[in-house]
Amino acid sequence: MSHTTTVIGSCLAVALFGGCGSGPADQPVTTSVTASVTAGATSADTRSDVTGPERCLAPALGVSLGPGDNDMRGAHLPLRFTNTASRACTLHGAPGVSYVTGEGGEQIGLPAERDTDGPVVTLAPGETASAGLFLSSAPRKTPDCDQVAVGGLRVYPPGSTEPVFVDHEGTACAPPLDGPFLEVGPVEPGADNTGA
Repeated sequence: MSHTTTVIGSCLAVALFGGCGSGPADQPVTTSVTASVTAGATSADTRSDVTGPERCLAPALGVSLGPGDNDMRGAHLPLRFTNTASRACTLHGAPGVSYVTGEGGEQIGLPAERDTDGPVVTLAPGETASAGLFLSSAPRKTPDCDQVAVGGLRVYPPGSTEPVFVDHEGTACAPPLDGPFLEVGPVEPGADNTGA
C-alpha cells in the first residue's frame, strides 16, 4: 500500500467519524450547546437558592373584624389580617373560622364553610389583607333554634395550626340545628373585603 493510499484512507475514516480537519463551522455548535447546558444549570441553581417570604404565622398576625354591611340574610364583614412582624410574609387561601363560647372556650356549632380559591397575598410589615366573612342571622330567626350565646370567633389563619381569638358577640344554635352559620372567603389584598 502506498503512502498516498494510507493518507486518503485515514482521512476517509476520520471524515466518517467527525470530519477531517474540523473547520470553524463546527466550533459554534459545540460552544452554543455547552453554553446552553451551563446556562440551564446556572438558572436552576439560582432558582433553588431563591426563597420568597415565608407564610404568615398566627403569632405574627393581628386578627380583627372590620365594619361591614348587613342585609336580610346576615352580616358581611372583613376579617382582617395585619402583619405585625418585621419582615414580609404570605397568606394563601381561606382561614378556618368557628364560633366559640369565649377565649379558650368550646366551639359552638359547625365551622364556617370556606371558599379557598384565592391569590397568594404578600404582606409587608404593618400591611393588612382581609377575607370576606358572612355571619348568618338564621339563629335569631329559626323558631326551633335552641339559642346559644357566642363569645367570639376562633380563627385559624390560612395554613396555620395555631388559632387566634377574636371578640365578637352573637347567637348560634345548639345541635341539631347547629349550622353552619358562617361562611368565609379567601384572603385578598386590602383591608375591607366583605365577600358581599
